Amino acid sequence: MYPSAQAAIALIKQIGIIPGWDEYWDRYFLYELRDVDVDGGVAASSGRGAVLEDLGYIAAMYWPGPYAPIHALWSAVTMPALVLRARQEIMPGFGFILPAVEAERFAAAVPSARVVEIDANHYTHDDSITAIGAFLRTS
Repeated sequence: MYPSAQAAIALIKQIGIIPGWDEYWDRYFLYELRDVDVDGGVAASSGRGAVLEDLGYIAAMYWPGPYAPIHALWSAVTMPALVLRARQEIMPGFGFILPAVEAERFAAAVPSARVVEIDANHYTHDDSITAIGAFLRTS
């Protein structure tokens, strides 16, 4: 929880996770925040369950050894799939949301998958939009 939307956004800006902050990101995070009934504060609107599911997937992806349990699910993907992989760490020294080896492993396991690497971090969006548009036009 944050005392205000402005305080939450100021903290995110201070972390430096988003290069080239502009009004788009102000609108994005204002949309993501919701009012809470405690002292007029705000909190992220993302559901706790969704966040925990993402964390569980990440933990499964980083399972020690060559056969992470999450890999067994990939055989169920039969439709065209696009994986966008950021070539830049989410923040310097913090690593990647999707390591290159996992993107390659997914592409090998899912014949309908296409992996596109974007010269960006997790939050940069321009090249992602182009890649998604190209994928939708050809899939």
